[in-house]
Amino acid sequence: MQNNHSDPHLQKNLRWTDAFALSMAVSGSIFASFGFALGVLGPVSALLLWVGSAAIGACQNWIFLEVAAMFPDKPGGIAMIATQGWRRRCTLVGPLASFGYWLGWSAVLSIVSVSAGALIQAQWFATQTWTLTLGPLTVGLAQLIGAGLLVLFWQFNRLGVHMAASVSRYMGALLLVPILVLAVSPLFGDGWSLARFQHALVEQPLSLDWSALRTALVWLFLVSWSAYGTEMCAAFGPEYRSQRDMRLALLTSGGYTVAVFAAVAFGLGGMVDRETALANPGGFYIDAFNAVLGSGFSDFFVAALLAGLFMGLNAALADGSRALYGMALEGLTIRQLGVLNKHQVPGRCMTAAVVLNLVMIFVLSSPLAMLVTANIGYLVAIFFALSGFLWLRHDAPDHPRPVRLGRGWVPVAWVLSLFTALVVIVGTLSAELTGYGGWREVATGIGILLLSLVLYAVRRFQDRVPGRNAVSR
Repeated sequence: MQNNHSDPHLQKNLRWTDAFALSMAVSGSIFASFGFALGVLGPVSALLLWVGSAAIGACQNWIFLEVAAMFPDKPGGIAMIATQGWRRRCTLVGPLASFGYWLGWSAVLSIVSVSAGALIQAQWFATQTWTLTLGPLTVGLAQLIGAGLLVLFWQFNRLGVHMAASVSRYMGALLLVPILVLAVSPLFGDGWSLARFQHALVEQPLSLDWSALRTALVWLFLVSWSAYGTEMCAAFGPEYRSQRDMRLALLTSGGYTVAVFAAVAFGLGGMVDRETALANPGGFYIDAFNAVLGSGFSDFFVAALLAGLFMGLNAALADGSRALYGMALEGLTIRQLGVLNKHQVPGRCMTAAVVLNLVMIFVLSSPLAMLVTANIGYLVAIFFALSGFLWLRHDAPDHPRPVRLGRGWVPVAWVLSLFTALVVIVGTLSAELTGYGGWREVATGIGILLLSLVLYAVRRFQDRVPGRNAVSR
């Protein structure tokens, strides 16, 4: 029998501005993988892809807000939403969705770490291009720097969410600088030209045939990690001072991300050729900034980009650890993970994520290959959360709903659920179209997802052992 209790140990003193500061990392995530999309798809398709995905994510936040407000004392965000929505239908959905969500956010750690390492290498160690291959492991300077950053921010986050949020405010302010530079580049950048978009439309006219749609769905599969990430604000449900704080955090973060993605994609699309982006997808931003303000500012702008990536480490550790912690409280994974450290944060859950990501950094060396692995679980969780909203509307119509959406949101949730299922299926079966992922990445993602069922079986066994029916802390 699953535990159905809330956690009284998480403190209710989080402001919406704290959660918004952490979620600003989502907007900065465009710098981790936009270069890949720009190089492969071109500026028009990349712009439509990123802005459209962010708009979908902002829309989903409204749906998640209703259910998160129904269970204000339960941590876990959309993992909790999926668990509650499907509880009466299939108990296995809980561990699958929750572990998938944890995988999606936790894998962000390896993606962001390697992206930051590549940016540091491109700016300050450009000649150090050596790579060692040790069996299945790939070791280069970017991977070593990324691993060091991951360990550093792991230790930092163990001190508490408020410290992480406070630092994120300053890093978010610094991240605004390159975002604003790209936003005004059409006005002041000598290298920016609308002709790049016009030329792309002539070279690759937009099409609705299956081949084009399949390619679009695969890239939607990849960028959903970035575009949907503002739902993380729901994961801090038990820690908000009020439901108004949760509402403001979810809605403002979604709108902000749409605006940033539009500004960055439009600025870079008109400034950088596809070939340049494809040749150096992790470091081409440096030349883009130099084209606007001159090479004398490159060090500063790289530092600002790194601040945005570091925010991603903060956000991923905070959100992913709470999802895994919520699983333990709900009886969906081993009880040893349902423990808070002396700073009242899920330290053991953070440690589990760091160990997994250190392995991923050296086995899946490309950030986009890591996205293939991560997004399988993440989008499975999104699907179960959206459909969980529909089941709760049917199964618990009288449950108190502090935030109740209009009836029109029910067909919206249906459409988004079916669309997400389509993206998962096509993206998983066609990952090789991007050139950065294949069956090894797909098998890794599915294998980690299925591990959730093993841990769930262990937890069921633990619950049957006499004298061990409470989560120890």
